[in-house]
Amino acid sequence: MITWSSDVPLEELRAYQLKCINEQVFRLFRCSRRYRSLCGGTIETLDSFSDFENLPFLSSDDIISAGTDMVCVPQREIRRIVSLKTSGTENVKRIYFTFGDIERNISFFDEGMRPLCTAGDTVMIFMPGAAPDGISGQLSEGLSRFGAIPVRYGLISDYGEAALRCSQLKPNTIVGLPVPVRRLALTAPEIRPRNVLLSADYVSPSVADTVSRVWGCEVYLHYGLTESCYGFAVECPYHSGMHIRNDEFYVEIIDPSSGLPLPCGEEGIITFTTLRREAMPLVRYRTGDVGYLTEEPCGCGSKLPRLARVSGREKALSRRPNINEIDDILFALDDVLDYRASYGSGVLSLELLLRPGAELCGPERVLQEKYEELTIQTELWTGEQLPGKRALEYRD
Repeated sequence: MITWSSDVPLEELRAYQLKCINEQVFRLFRCSRRYRSLCGGTIETLDSFSDFENLPFLSSDDIISAGTDMVCVPQREIRRIVSLKTSGTENVKRIYFTFGDIERNISFFDEGMRPLCTAGDTVMIFMPGAAPDGISGQLSEGLSRFGAIPVRYGLISDYGEAALRCSQLKPNTIVGLPVPVRRLALTAPEIRPRNVLLSADYVSPSVADTVSRVWGCEVYLHYGLTESCYGFAVECPYHSGMHIRNDEFYVEIIDPSSGLPLPCGEEGIITFTTLRREAMPLVRYRTGDVGYLTEEPCGCGSKLPRLARVSGREKALSRRPNINEIDDILFALDDVLDYRASYGSGVLSLELLLRPGAELCGPERVLQEKYEELTIQTELWTGEQLPGKRALEYRD
């Protein structure tokens, strides 16, 4: 049996994955009228990955349009439904999971977190979701299985209170979204956990570097998304790429222009096919995230391809300025805690939340150096929290 951490020869892994892909494709073809339509009404056994690469891609729009049509189990077997509102529209994308889908993800969290903590260690979880089967609930269950002590705090709204809780509990490990964890580090540098896992959003190198420097800790990266049941790929202690759940996903990097798979080392759209999904199999699902694979041997001994880097959303990266660039610039400055931005007619406007006593001239100067062709307008936000989430709104 191949598990996510199995270090099997690549040829053996690919044979296993192709077998699973055939099973998933035929299940989805049998259950889903929409997928049958996408495939032109016929499907044949996939004898090679070349055959597989002739299959159509799935997109968020396909999932939205299909509704329950892509669900491949009876409703009584559905354990969790996650509804995601599509940015800029009223459309809702619903992802379905069975108990088995969730259980396998918990097992991944169980094994994947062991390099960070051991039995008796406290783990602070600054992640959303109060439901038992949500991301924080699944992570808590995975940690509990090897004796770690999870503390489900939720998203941070009061950084002083969050810092106080950490000072009381003295966590070995902190798990959370990148920007809030960075702000917590700058707010309470005395906390000093042994390590931090950043997940659920784009991780700017400047964010990871700040957390590591301020707390003197090791920073791990995890990439996951709702469509993957949250778990997808995570770093090991050698930090040379994120190890993919190869027992659950076959990963392609797709050229956004040609739609063809790219070799390791070339950046494109992260695209995955589920291998064991019960409720809603996904075949060649384009995530919209940009990244690339590496096949350089990892220090842990694995020779399998890993997810080397996730650069951000395809839609965001296609524009200049974009939110990832601004993250990289502003979050390298310890005075900047958070921001909101808008852009239009050559003017980049920002609301900046700064540390007490900090001035706007520093962030304004570095932004002007990066974007010489733009007019930079900055405004100091004086509240504890910016209204809404960090964002870059395009006015044109």
